[in-house]
Amino acid sequence: MEVVTEYASYALPIATALIGVWLLVTVVRYVRADRGTRVSMRQAVRVRWGWVRLARMAGLTVTDKTPSLLAQITAQKDSPPPAPRVLTPKIKVKPDQFGVIVRARTLPQVGLEEYQKAARFLADAWRCTRVSVLPDGPGKVVIRGVRSDPLTTPTAHRPTGRPLADLTRWELGVDEYAARVCVSLANVPGVTVAGVPGAGKTSGVNKFICDFAPSAAV
Repeated sequence: MEVVTEYASYALPIATALIGVWLLVTVVRYVRADRGTRVSMRQAVRVRWGWVRLARMAGLTVTDKTPSLLAQITAQKDSPPPAPRVLTPKIKVKPDQFGVIVRARTLPQVGLEEYQKAARFLADAWRCTRVSVLPDGPGKVVIRGVRSDPLTTPTAHRPTGRPLADLTRWELGVDEYAARVCVSLANVPGVTVAGVPGAGKTSGVNKFICDFAPSAAV
């Protein structure tokens, strides 16, 4: 008993210190983030806290009637069978300037198709303008929710003035889900830039010139 008490006296201050460090890091990240990222960080907290309930309402859970190993070991001979377990996919949430990136696990009968069908429910619950669901490896999906449209958000580009390491990639910017978009220029004899007025043709060409001009090949 004394040994347990001694370990507990050490464990409590260590746990308190770890929690304090985690809170300090979170606060520093929040203060240093831009306005959009701060909103997304608060959004990410809501996504984590409300995921279990939302997954059940959206049909992203599975009822497992097989008792767990612990329940089988501790079960009494004349006791009633344990209640079925409701399994909820585990998620990891990462905020950014435009919204959240949620990486989720799949379950039997809850795969990529089920997540894609529930995308519109997730968009409403997470207050996103659009949500996409894509595969992220075996047994995993990545759910991208954007709160604001990246295509209508003004961006700034600051050239480095140094030659590019790869002249076959033209970084255009981001798509409607804030994912980086690049065009391969390998074996391309020419490029046509077209679009309606105000669509960003001039800005795109100016960015191309500023990035590629420092190279001796230009």
